[in-house]
Amino acid sequence: MQPILLAFLLGLSQGLLHAVGPDHCAAVATLGTLNGGRRRAAIITAFRFALGHAAMLGGIAAVCLMAGVGLSETFERWAEIFGGAVLVALAVAALLFPNTMNHGHPHLPGHAQEPHEHVHTVSTAAGALMAISGVRSLLLALPPLLVGGSMSLAAWTYLPGFALGILIGMGTVGLLFAEGITRLNDRITAWVQRVVAVGSAALGLFWIGSRLVGG
Repeated sequence: MQPILLAFLLGLSQGLLHAVGPDHCAAVATLGTLNGGRRRAAIITAFRFALGHAAMLGGIAAVCLMAGVGLSETFERWAEIFGGAVLVALAVAALLFPNTMNHGHPHLPGHAQEPHEHVHTVSTAAGALMAISGVRSLLLALPPLLVGGSMSLAAWTYLPGFALGILIGMGTVGLLFAEGITRLNDRITAWVQRVVAVGSAALGLFWIGSRLVGG
């Protein structure tokens, strides 16, 4: 198999594994509950989270590759703490301000805003912010591909493969969650939203605590 194709497939598989991490699934599920049980909106939210995540990861990794810059364990630890804080913030927002993110602000007749635009915007930003914690792990996977220097084509094909894996993985999580939640009535959906948000907050706090203690 050609090294370029092998690197792409390796990146794809690693991206899929990265996408279904517990913190990512929790974030996608939390955001997915804010779409009023609408399948299409929940799936779009998951993809927007994945796009923000992949773009941030790929962008920082590309800059580090071109500049020949590495990232320390200390950076990774604080980045993971930051990612946990973002997850907690999403959970708190979902618990306290679900209608604000779900419906947005009122507009004049004839100029109505897409009801779920705020959720999509928040999901893109959250995906990008939570990506920071994974940059060092991504960079550590690249050195074996850097044969011939930092501009090795194999390394550059790994990155789009990794991004595609993230899109497929998170999109699948969003699709499965959307299929499940759209089968529930409004009352049960509201309870699911609370349970998912509390679970996400707990995971975020655990993530923060474990990194602080581990440091």
